[in-house]
Amino acid sequence: MKLRWLHLRNATAVIVRPVSLAILGLALAVEAAEPWTLERALDHAQAHSPDARLARIRITIAQSGLQQANATLWPQLQLQSSYTRTDQPMLVFGSILNQRAYNPALDFNDVPDMDNFNVRGVLTQPLYAGGGLKAGRDAARAGGEAARAEAETVRHTLAFEVTRAFHTVQKTREVIRAAEAAVHSLERHLDIAGRRVTEGTALKTEQLDLQVRLAQGREDLVRARNARTLAERALRNLLGLEETDFQVAEEVPDIAAPVAEAFFDARPELAVMAERQHEAEALIRQARAGYRPRISAFGSLDYDYGWRTDGDGQSYTVGVLAQWDLWDGRRTRGKVSAAEANFEATREQDRKVRLAIELEVEQARLQLQEANERLAVTGSAIALAEESTSLTRARFEEGLALATQLIDAETALTTARVRQAEAATDRRIAIAALRKALGVSQFDAPNNTSSP
Repeated sequence: MKLRWLHLRNATAVIVRPVSLAILGLALAVEAAEPWTLERALDHAQAHSPDARLARIRITIAQSGLQQANATLWPQLQLQSSYTRTDQPMLVFGSILNQRAYNPALDFNDVPDMDNFNVRGVLTQPLYAGGGLKAGRDAARAGGEAARAEAETVRHTLAFEVTRAFHTVQKTREVIRAAEAAVHSLERHLDIAGRRVTEGTALKTEQLDLQVRLAQGREDLVRARNARTLAERALRNLLGLEETDFQVAEEVPDIAAPVAEAFFDARPELAVMAERQHEAEALIRQARAGYRPRISAFGSLDYDYGWRTDGDGQSYTVGVLAQWDLWDGRRTRGKVSAAEANFEATREQDRKVRLAIELEVEQARLQLQEANERLAVTGSAIALAEESTSLTRARFEEGLALATQLIDAETALTTARVRQAEAATDRRIAIAALRKALGVSQFDAPNNTSSP
């Protein structure tokens, strides 16, 4: 009965394990095949992009620095051990006393060699360091906050780059659609021209003109498809994806532009510079602590044993140590000067960052205004080009228009469609750039989407 149960359990395991692996593989395949919306791409990039991971590592490094700074305020406990053998009179005499093995018959002019095994526990506690320890901890804390703000800066910039790459993919798709429409139209009218040449109602040059333009249209289509591949690759790199199935969703979120009077106080770069200035101020206090005395308490417990004397003994030492560097070759002055210069540098860097952000905001607003105006113009241009092309196609099919006229109309329509796709994409990117410049989240309307 037991043997039958083992066979049944092994058979079940053989069946269940492949089924579990198949289910897991199916789940991964479904996840990989799911189209990448902008919301999903932003969430994935914040968790898996190399830049985001590096930012988290820098935070960990900064936290480790704060731990080290905090450790300077705590007592330090050490365990030391040593073994010595000597015939130096002072050391021999000291070892005998520590081992509680003194013999009055000892001849100090002819001491034997002596061994000593020592175990010592040492406790030190800083009491006062001129404010240097606290300043060091404050500097480390400010550095940690700056690392967090820098990580937020990375996430903020990464969100914009992902958004721009996503919209660029959508633009290449629109360009491909325009190029495909032009190629299909030219192919159809080339057939018409071929029949007319055969019938003798059209010149061979018209057929050749259409063939040349069709070849150019196919070349444009190849370039557009290659641009889409590169745009998708760029988006994949931002997401930190390895080789896998990758499909970008067709839906484009309709994200509103920030209000015109919004200011850039929320930019994480400003928080970075504020923390860097706090860190620089703390480093100045730490450097100036070199002008002040340092006081610490210490204590130790010793155990000594000697095999030559077979003696052992215990002892303790406690005390307070005061140190004051009255002259250090102006080393402290140099540290203070460097710290003060570093503080001035951070202040100038803060001013530079603010000026750069102001310029970035103004550029983003102007780009958005330009994109809105271009989109309105290209909308009118497309309507006119479609009407003109429709009339020219009808006249060409009736034999009332030349191939060159049809080519000009088709080219104008394709150009108008491409310009409209570029204007629409530039508007979305300009909105994303303005949101980045003002420190606003890129995606705050997950249920509001529209087709491109």
